[in-house]
Amino acid sequence: MSKRQHSHLDVARTGKRPRGVPKKHLYLVLGDWHKGFSIRKIDVDALQDATTDLHHGFPHPAALRLAAPVNRLRMDFAAMGSDIFITTNPCCPHTPTLVFDTKTAGLTMGPRPPVRLIDRTTFTVAAGGMMYALTHRHVHEQHSFEAMSWAPMDKDEPWPSPTMRWSWKSVPSPPPFAMDDVITSYALHPDGHTIFMSAHDIRYHHLPKGTFSFDTRTSKWRLHGDWALPFQGQAHYDDGLDAWVGLHKDGTSAPVKSPPAAAQVRWSRSGR
Repeated sequence: MSKRQHSHLDVARTGKRPRGVPKKHLYLVLGDWHKGFSIRKIDVDALQDATTDLHHGFPHPAALRLAAPVNRLRMDFAAMGSDIFITTNPCCPHTPTLVFDTKTAGLTMGPRPPVRLIDRTTFTVAAGGMMYALTHRHVHEQHSFEAMSWAPMDKDEPWPSPTMRWSWKSVPSPPPFAMDDVITSYALHPDGHTIFMSAHDIRYHHLPKGTFSFDTRTSKWRLHGDWALPFQGQAHYDDGLDAWVGLHKDGTSAPVKSPPAAAQVRWSRSGR
């Protein structure tokens, strides 16, 4: 038995991670208090420990608590690497974005969202060191596709401005979706640079308009067929299953075999 397999067994049996194996944490964003949201840091090993019970609350205080600028208004959260980006008021163009670094527990200011994303339902995907944001739908308007990256500052900025900052820019290749199309499902391919998206016509949700992919290296779109991925919203790749895992509208899981560049997608449905 390999050392790696033995390490996994040790964790499963004892809930303790062997020496030299980095500890992993899961960060949960919860609307668990009346003024806003909390980010909870959970030990992954503790979740595998049979003695751990989160039904009665968390054993440690929240890693970060955020009061909403407007009572009962949502915040938007997106993760890239060790950073969690927090749009405190997605409906206001003047509200700043916060960046929470999970490695240092530091909180800094981030870039304001582009005006084209304000007061719009968007989905975000981190790929190739950039955060991509595409509007879920634009009734009678073209979808907006933006990208945020860690980029050098303009040399004309006055001292003592930083030399690097997070900044947004429009993706040069416009989305191939029609103005009344709705993005219903999306997932990042395990190659790390291809984003798959499925769309439906806003008037006929039962009829898929097709599934496309966007290559972040070449900024090129590709049509894969007039079918749609079978989950609702975002799916995530599971290395153990070698598949995307997402949710159906009814809440059941939908493992989907992740495709190579031009292959058809195979999927199965699970009630668990």
